Amino acid sequence: MDHETYREWIDLAADGALGVAERGQLEAHLAGCAACRAESERTAAVVGRLAAARVAVRPGFAAEVVAALEPAPWEARTLRAWRLPFAIVLALAGLAAALFGGAAADLEPGAGGIGALAALADLFATAATAGAGLLAASWRGLGLGVAEWLGESGLNLVAALGAVGGLNYLLFRLLRRRPAPAPVGRRPGRG
Repeated sequence: MDHETYREWIDLAADGALGVAERGQLEAHLAGCAACRAESERTAAVVGRLAAARVAVRPGFAAEVVAALEPAPWEARTLRAWRLPFAIVLALAGLAAALFGGAAADLEPGAGGIGALAALADLFATAATAGAGLLAASWRGLGLGVAEWLGESGLNLVAALGAVGGLNYLLFRLLRRRPAPAPVGRRPGRG
């Protein structure tokens, strides 16, 4: 084996991720190779320094950090706030099931609802496949149109670069936007 493999094994051994058989081969190699032995000693020294520099985290630190984070808008909503949207979804699902069941019974009185559900699932799968193909073709066509427009003249290219630069500047300004200062309250003893 070459020395690069042994150097990789030295790093793996320092992490405790080297297998028993490879560890035996590495130790045999280190006994006869001064360069790899020096590399192993340097790696062990670095690992020792890192272990000595490790800062202990106080208990409960992770919970404090999570508690200090602002909740996302959907996390701040209580279960009570989700009752109406959930009820609407259930009502629409019930209405769809009733209409579907009635239509299936009218079309073929002897057939079960399972066949109708399978046909509906097949319809949705076909619609999704067709929609994905149409979306891909639309983007491809849009890309070809933009490429043709950019290639027509240098002025079009400059206009596109200006538009992209302006949008990037706008995004940068929005990201760098500072929050409004907090209102200053009345000082005690005045007014």
